[in-house]
Amino acid sequence: MRFGADYLGGKHYERAMLATHPSGWAGGIFLRTFGDARVTLERMCRSGRFSEIVVHLAPFDKTHTYDLKKYLPDVRRDALWCEQLSRKYPNVVLMLSPFCESNHTAKTMKPVFDGLKRIAPSCLMLNSIWKGQPVPGVISEIHLENSKPKRKPPGEYTVSFDGIGGDGKGDFTDVDIPKLLNFYSDARHIRLWNFRYNGKFGHKDTTPIASRKCWPDAAYLRGHNAMMKNREGEVSYPANALYKPFADDHGQGGKDNKAMVITPKAAPSLKVYDSNGTHIDTMRRVTPDHTGDPRGPRYYSDKYAYQIADIAQKNTGSRKIRIGSLPLTDGDLRSSRFR
Repeated sequence: MRFGADYLGGKHYERAMLATHPSGWAGGIFLRTFGDARVTLERMCRSGRFSEIVVHLAPFDKTHTYDLKKYLPDVRRDALWCEQLSRKYPNVVLMLSPFCESNHTAKTMKPVFDGLKRIAPSCLMLNSIWKGQPVPGVISEIHLENSKPKRKPPGEYTVSFDGIGGDGKGDFTDVDIPKLLNFYSDARHIRLWNFRYNGKFGHKDTTPIASRKCWPDAAYLRGHNAMMKNREGEVSYPANALYKPFADDHGQGGKDNKAMVITPKAAPSLKVYDSNGTHIDTMRRVTPDHTGDPRGPRYYSDKYAYQIADIAQKNTGSRKIRIGSLPLTDGDLRSSRFR
């Protein structure tokens, strides 16, 4: 299984995306939802960093119904353009998704894919389904709603985290990522996603697509990339403490999205150590204390979690860190209390 990232609004953060995308990973993008992204898609192909790219052709329909008479003419036109792009960059596999999260039946979608195969024979076909049906002979794609795994579709399939956190129970950084990666280990690839990849501030953000401004920067993207992994070591934190690689995002900068810990220990600050005991960072207490579960003082780094883990790895070869007297934990991943 390959890892990947779903840069669905990537047209608006193209430079950061191309600078941080791990070589060989898969990608995903909306071709029309956030404006015309054809220039961005070609630059993704030209970069040489993408193994394959899922291209959602039609603008997103939040009803998931996708009127064929309305969308198919433009979908076929863009499929022909993608075929030309695929021939120009044969080392990148383009996977054409006519509709993102469709509710259409297999009977409805089979002739759609048959027609697209004739138009774009160099591309692979992908059926992104919400409540729709898999189409025999076509790669299926499922999108996760929360941290509970969905049933795997039959045949070859891909997975996207696009949509996770929409129920308000926690986004990509709050879930047990290794558990989901291992559950879908037989997928063709699995792509990470968080709200800012679509320009949204969070699950409550109802800003229209054309007015969205909350795009990710390079550090935000690198921090998410670092979380696509199996855990180094075990889940070892006590029930009265929590390490979060991404603090809550309040849109204010500063401590937003930085590494943080909640622990009963009250002090002006806590030192962070690598696995050999070398002091590599300091987290400073911010008041008021956390009153949820777990209760206790909150401490924030001025670094992203991946930056702390990078220092630890450079020193020791391990990305484990120790905060104060708490147990060693993987510096890239949430310690416990998964949403």
